[in-house]
Amino acid sequence: MAAQWFALRLKPGAGRPYRNDERLTNIEWSLKREGIDYYMPMELAMKIHHRTKRPIDKRFPLIPGYAFMRAIPNEQNWRKVAECDFVSSIIGINGTPIALPAAQVELIQMAENSLRELYEYHKALRAYEEAQRLRKVTRRVAAEQFPAGGVVTISKEHRLFAGRRATIVAATGRNTIKVIIDRLNGLANAEIPLEFVEDVA
Repeated sequence: MAAQWFALRLKPGAGRPYRNDERLTNIEWSLKREGIDYYMPMELAMKIHHRTKRPIDKRFPLIPGYAFMRAIPNEQNWRKVAECDFVSSIIGINGTPIALPAAQVELIQMAENSLRELYEYHKALRAYEEAQRLRKVTRRVAAEQFPAGGVVTISKEHRLFAGRRATIVAATGRNTIKVIIDRLNGLANAEIPLEFVEDVA
């Protein structure tokens, strides 16, 4: 007989970090210690460390109060599971554990993976925005790098003025420079972000 999934109802505090290893929750540590094949759906959230004040990844139960285990029914010592620390009971009928459809657990795993991917995306976006903030060029430094009267080429990534030459009017304190661009229908004034500036002459 193949292994099947079973649901465990947990005691209060089961989802808190284990005191000797915060990478695990109390219930994960307990089930792992007993050699039980478990699955604890978790989600990530960013929290500020109370001492260092730095952002850290914290794990939280996706389905508070429940965990899952995989076992072969006629080979599992159910009393050992029921007496495991932080396990309140095994979901079943009249004391007999009832297996869950594998597809149900797979859906939970898919949801967990989707939430993790979304979290990682937002984490990367925050890191990028912070890097951009730290790279902010002061107006004085920008004026030295992009002196008035100098000529620059606008990068091909710019939506309106890709590849055009422009004459610098002044640097701003907003990570941009003011320029004059020679167009077929006359001169155009524009404010160009420094990330789109190439070939300073």
